[in-house]
Amino acid sequence: MWIAPPVSLDQFSHEILGVTEGTQVDGIVHHMFTCGDCVPLFHCDIADAEPVMPEALASCHVWRCMHNRAALLEMPEDPWQIVIAAAHAQGKPFWGSMRFNDGHPPEYGPRSRFGVEHPECFIGDDCAAGIHAPGPDGVVPPCRHLNFALPVVREHRKALIAGLCSRYEVDGFEWDFTRDNCHNFTKADAGNGVAILNDYMREIRKLLDDIAEQRGRPLGFGVRVPGTLEVCKETGLDVETWIREGLVNMLTPTVYYDTTCELPYRTFVELARGTATKIYGNVSEGVGPGRFRPPPREAVRAGVANAWRDGVDGVNIFNFHHHIVDNRIDDMVLYSECGDPATVARKDKLYMVAGVAVPSQSRFFGMDYETWHPRQVPVDVPKGDGPGVMVRVPISDDIEAARRDRVLASIVLRLDLLNMTGHEKLRLLVNGKEVLINSAKWGASKQYPFNWNGMHGDMEATFDLTGGDWIQEGDNEVNLILLERPDDIAPPFTLYTVRLEINYNILPMGLA
Repeated sequence: MWIAPPVSLDQFSHEILGVTEGTQVDGIVHHMFTCGDCVPLFHCDIADAEPVMPEALASCHVWRCMHNRAALLEMPEDPWQIVIAAAHAQGKPFWGSMRFNDGHPPEYGPRSRFGVEHPECFIGDDCAAGIHAPGPDGVVPPCRHLNFALPVVREHRKALIAGLCSRYEVDGFEWDFTRDNCHNFTKADAGNGVAILNDYMREIRKLLDDIAEQRGRPLGFGVRVPGTLEVCKETGLDVETWIREGLVNMLTPTVYYDTTCELPYRTFVELARGTATKIYGNVSEGVGPGRFRPPPREAVRAGVANAWRDGVDGVNIFNFHHHIVDNRIDDMVLYSECGDPATVARKDKLYMVAGVAVPSQSRFFGMDYETWHPRQVPVDVPKGDGPGVMVRVPISDDIEAARRDRVLASIVLRLDLLNMTGHEKLRLLVNGKEVLINSAKWGASKQYPFNWNGMHGDMEATFDLTGGDWIQEGDNEVNLILLERPDDIAPPFTLYTVRLEINYNILPMGLA
């Protein structure tokens, strides 16, 4: 609810349905609770779920949210029922969603009565997670997440789910485990975390099935999880059991507050083959890659194209409000492109390999921050004859066919390189083929956050690869070798990002 309060029914409906009408969007998954303590944005009979309103709210964001929540609750007809019915009239299923264990501070969401009256239910200083982010003041507070080893916590959240799914004709319920994964248990309870969550998932599946039986039609169960099986296992999410036992109908592997083209959706697709679980790819959460915020639509297309290539059943677009609030009207075209591999195929793309988005652009700079997939960069390049560093860039564009059809406009490779003295001797190979270093165009890097016009040697090298056969569909290997460098410079020579841009003509151009 991004509109200045009080939101009207028409405005509320337009935010959810109007912006997607006539596009490829064929279903809605809507978060129906606040950030933080999970206060319902709808009429709810659970007293513990009600917000505890301070004398003054902590931010304009939460002030707007809570005043618009009040406007929704005061409407003569339930606006959620109206919007859900309208979605169904458009042929779109509507799922309600909840963040599993969101830890946003009061600047993002209100405290609930449950949160205020049960401080013992929060993990505090005993969290099993290794990384905790600082607040706006730079201070790392005690962990704000609930301890799901406690039955009272699980019962409270189960009651919220029952209230939502019993009250509304939703087609399914989604749990977002990425908010905030790793922070569900104390150190003492973490060893039992997998078993606790598996039993809890079975309990919620039964709850949804019971509600479905009462109303006479199915009720789906979906989850958003980290984008690699390895991270799911490391953080106590036993998605293999969830799929094998048929607990979930929809599973969405995702980035974490970032944008990427690197997630291995194929591993989830193979895991779900022959089961009732559909795999949806989520490539962006409205920030990144690197310093971009919101992400360029070319980067979203690249991630989506790779997801389709890996065999996903569909694509999930999450946190798109970043584009909307920033008034990126041209980016709305993504709603009409990303739903089909054919409509995203010959559109401009940015395949970018970068570090974690948040630390590259805010107060988190240089800090550890959670990520759901291994990062290839930044990486220091060792001096010597080889092998240097190798970065894998997966692409889904059929370069040969585009060139044959004369619609390939350009292929551009950009490398962000840190701490260049200007006396380096470099060698660059792409898929084993030499790219002449002296063909580069040089400029100051705009990806490194603290680069004052290149004065510290943070540079961008741009290579036009349009005319050669370096780039291919599938995995591409970019190999950078540092042959020589002065010995009296302390900062390492670093490959910071790799960006591969593929651009198209609208019509065939050039000689046949």
